[in-house]
Amino acid sequence: MEADDTRAWIEFGVTFVLFVLSLLTALNSIGNWFILPFAIVATTATALRIYMIQHDCLHRAFFASNRMNDILGTLISPIAMTPYQATRYIHNQHHAHVADLDRRDTFEIYVMTLKEWEASSGFRRLWYRLYRSPVTLILVGPFVFWVILRRLPLAGFKTGIWDLVVHNLLFVAMNYAIWLYAGWPGIAVWAAAVYIACAGGALIPYCVHNFENVHWGVKPGLDFETAALEGSSVLDWGRAFDLVTMNIAYHDLHHLYAKIPGYKLKAAHQALEAEDLIQSEKIGFIDSLKCLRWKLYDEDNLKMVPFPKGRVLVPASEDA
Repeated sequence: MEADDTRAWIEFGVTFVLFVLSLLTALNSIGNWFILPFAIVATTATALRIYMIQHDCLHRAFFASNRMNDILGTLISPIAMTPYQATRYIHNQHHAHVADLDRRDTFEIYVMTLKEWEASSGFRRLWYRLYRSPVTLILVGPFVFWVILRRLPLAGFKTGIWDLVVHNLLFVAMNYAIWLYAGWPGIAVWAAAVYIACAGGALIPYCVHNFENVHWGVKPGLDFETAALEGSSVLDWGRAFDLVTMNIAYHDLHHLYAKIPGYKLKAAHQALEAEDLIQSEKIGFIDSLKCLRWKLYDEDNLKMVPFPKGRVLVPASEDA
């Protein structure tokens, strides 16, 4: 199921118009607390969908033309809050090393194994506890990451500094336009929409790669198909969620073949399910929230586990 340019333009056009209308409604509703919260949520939803469109462009899957994917991915980067070429490099590394314990540096969220935890110092355990807390991973970290750290990702020095320059100029121009239109209250409204998108957006990669029965391994024993299909889940969060996120929930198939555009991903997944060619780990919304308890990967039992209860003593070495 390859890209359909007509469908892609319709998907983008409708999404972008709704984003502009939602943002303008929010900016014009400052002080009106009956309308403003709903307008902010609508801005968040449409901005998140634009982020998902850029995600398709990263894989050069949204349009048939690589050049058009790159152009649109760059132009919408200030709304998506992420520079295009640097993010494309980082994200492709993630796809190349999904479920690989030797390349956990390519994942959005770091995972420590149970054996590593048991061998760690108290300070490292404390650091990891703080890092894996919902406050860090959902409420604080994502906003800091996208608003501050994404302005100058280190990968940008590999992929080209001018992409970062163009992105940040567009980012400043967009925020300046909002300031001219509505002043600092307008910036606060946009920041609120970005914050909600960051928090919600962070929960997605967490749940699709941090569920209880997720598969992790090491190469060469870890093959690509197993890593893609068993290292990712499907989020069964309803049709509205699929619409807003352009079907990114069907993540196992996306990792198996990233060239399927998001607007065709759900249909492709359902077709494979009907033929019994794909069996997915499906996670409902409530069970997804429960995934936040999984902290460590148990290599012996091949599953995610919570932090051990009580203090685990590290055995002394034989030479001690």
